[in-house]
Amino acid sequence: MIRLFAIAIFTILLPVQAFTQDRNIKVNEVYPAAMFKENGGRFINVKKLVEAGIYSKNAKGDGKNDDSEAIIAAMDWVINRLRRAGQPCGWHEYWHIYFPNGTYLVTKPLVYSGDPVPDCEKHQVSSAREGTAGLKLVGQSRESVIIKLADNLEAFKAGANLPVVSFSRFDRATIFNNAPAGFKFRNFTINTGQGNPGAIGVDFYGANTSRLDNVKIIGGGEIGLHIRIGSAHGYYSNISIEGFRKGIMLEGDTESHPAIEYISIKNSSLATVEVAGMSASLRKIYSSGAPIGLHLKAKGTRLPHAVIVDSEFKTNMGNESIRIDAGSLFVRNMVFRGYKVAVDRQGKAIAVTSPVKEYVSDNVFSSSAIEGRQVKIRSLNIKVEDYPLVAWKPKFSDWANVDQFGAVGDGKTDDLEAVQKAFNSGKKVIYFPRNSYLINGEVKIPASVEQLIGGDARIESAGAKFIIGEASANILLIKDLEFASGSIKHLAKRNLVLESTSSGANPYDSDLKSPGTEVFANNVHGFARFAGVIENVAAYARFINNEKADHFQFNAGKNSLLWIFGFKTEKTFSILKAENGARVEMLGGVLNRFGRDADPDPPGIVNDNSSVSIVACTNGPNRNWNPMIRDIQATEIRDVFMNQFPLRGWDNNIIIPLYFGGNNKK
Repeated sequence: MIRLFAIAIFTILLPVQAFTQDRNIKVNEVYPAAMFKENGGRFINVKKLVEAGIYSKNAKGDGKNDDSEAIIAAMDWVINRLRRAGQPCGWHEYWHIYFPNGTYLVTKPLVYSGDPVPDCEKHQVSSAREGTAGLKLVGQSRESVIIKLADNLEAFKAGANLPVVSFSRFDRATIFNNAPAGFKFRNFTINTGQGNPGAIGVDFYGANTSRLDNVKIIGGGEIGLHIRIGSAHGYYSNISIEGFRKGIMLEGDTESHPAIEYISIKNSSLATVEVAGMSASLRKIYSSGAPIGLHLKAKGTRLPHAVIVDSEFKTNMGNESIRIDAGSLFVRNMVFRGYKVAVDRQGKAIAVTSPVKEYVSDNVFSSSAIEGRQVKIRSLNIKVEDYPLVAWKPKFSDWANVDQFGAVGDGKTDDLEAVQKAFNSGKKVIYFPRNSYLINGEVKIPASVEQLIGGDARIESAGAKFIIGEASANILLIKDLEFASGSIKHLAKRNLVLESTSSGANPYDSDLKSPGTEVFANNVHGFARFAGVIENVAAYARFINNEKADHFQFNAGKNSLLWIFGFKTEKTFSILKAENGARVEMLGGVLNRFGRDADPDPPGIVNDNSSVSIVACTNGPNRNWNPMIRDIQATEIRDVFMNQFPLRGWDNNIIIPLYFGGNNKK
């Protein structure tokens, strides 16, 4: 049996570390004309709705005219396409609603109108469920795309709790959406105006993979960023919020688990972040002025679970920086300034001093390799590499349109030859204007190509592989690309950023022969889920959704480092296998226990002579793992079972407060 240690480690770090937060990436995200609907593409310019055949008038973006109806019309156009498709779980048509620079004055919540879309599981509309998917709102730049709520609106009076921008019909009591939504919202400033105390900045969520990035929410009201609906997954980053009662409110169901990073929240009058019933991963959260930094509380019988690392809370008026009314918490590398108590659990001061090196609210599970050395039992504390900010290239002379090289983009005609010609053109950016491209074979990516901009184009065919075969000091960015079942094959030393890239199989395969290459995966479906794909590489993943019924959801092998910040797994098989000396750290995630049971019950986590630390929780009634953790060090095998872990508050769901096995030497 694995030994259990109840450990709450608080260590003063000197000197005090100053943590970064919202990076305000200052992108100027512009696209060639071919990407827009009036020219055959899939971007809808809100200032050209008439030209695109979307609506009878355009949004002005002049800060004077009311643009509410025009923007809602664009959202309705996208959602009506989804309604006609009949089933959002099988929908593969993607449109982006694009906002050029301007101030868009609005007087009502921006949300699609009409009845909710039928849920993709129940295939029916109900007051509690909907199946909305595919809403993608993109601004040109955060500084200059401003959605401004008019002042002193009666609808936004105290207690109204109305969002300025919403991805769900909040007025229909919707609390759950099982569609793999793929929502995106980036490069915006939301200003809730004056005299609107019932305003909420953004109401966002999205099952499996969704992305919110580079957003500023200012003004005042109830909540800056609200996660209200389950399931809520994905990666949320580079966010600045100022002037609300609660900066971020997380209260989706227990299947929800977003990863939230690089956040600045100022002058919240109640709390910086509140987590009710669900789980979340939080990193590089900077809070200034809130009386409570992080508040965990139950939602009915559901208990919250949170991971917070590398963050700083400061105030001149606070009592407890972190308040735990219910649930479990993992804290690492936290600085608290101006608070009387660093962590308060159910009215008891757990820690007073700052900084806090590491605190685990419940028992720690560890392997025999470190038994008897209680003070040493901690997470791996891997040195995390921030994902690189790859500069947007605004000169369209650097861009190559695959259609101009002969690609048809109908999803039926093989576009392999045309796509390869585009890649061989010497251009730095390759882009895909249409919805679907059939590629039978391999596309070789030369060193001259620096970015693949998919616009959520879908690459059909199981044979499609993008080969990184030429070494380069320039980072390669692959953004907004969906593979039906293909992948990126990594052969040469070149650092890679995968941004919102997914595959029905595995989107990434490492065939590198020696270590020294870094891969950054943000909001990716399928990453690292086949054996052998994470070898000779350091991979830093920020929210991964993996679902497979017949093999381990995550795999790490020789000469590999796999750092995962937030995840969701599903289906019937095991979660993680680490072998051949791999180093794996998983900082928060939800193991969704729905699906056909494997027979017999497989082990959940297998640490085969590697170094692994995991913080996670489970959701759902259908699954068991037997054992939950199998720890193999040398030839000694030790197991820990589900009933040894603390419960999460409903059914037999559990929390893994911290498991560590192996060697935590750097």
